[in-house]
Amino acid sequence: MRNFERNLSWILLLTLTLMLSAQVIARYVFFEEGSRIVFIWFIYLTISWIIIQGRHIRVNAIELILPPAWSRLIAFVADLIWLAFNALMTWYGYLYVMSEIEVYSETAILQIPEAAVHAIIPLGFALMTVRLVQHMVRVYIYKGPEVLYETEKLEEEL
Repeated sequence: MRNFERNLSWILLLTLTLMLSAQVIARYVFFEEGSRIVFIWFIYLTISWIIIQGRHIRVNAIELILPPAWSRLIAFVADLIWLAFNALMTWYGYLYVMSEIEVYSETAILQIPEAAVHAIIPLGFALMTVRLVQHMVRVYIYKGPEVLYETEKLEEEL
């Protein structure tokens, strides 16, 4: 379960690559709409995978100016704001998908329900919220590493 997003992201990346390659060969036979949908799902799922690894982008200009004792507090407050934003986006994404279910519509070419396409919004932000909480527990409570890349790399080599 720890690598859920990573594994699903790899599957989506492979699917996207195969779909885009097929579109180059038969541009008007395959559906560009499908690759866009897979690409959007891939992005949202990959974000939560990157969060748990601690490899997300962080603007740290303020942390570099202030004393190191303040750096950790500022990072914690920034993560709390990010967590609140993710929770808010999960809720409003859910409301958006529910409204699309009520007013049923489909994509133009593939006839996929719009609610299914946009379901990644609340799902993606919910996964980001869970992974951010895990990241915050690791970093701020257990005083673990910010970035897990080396740990993950070592696990893959075993």
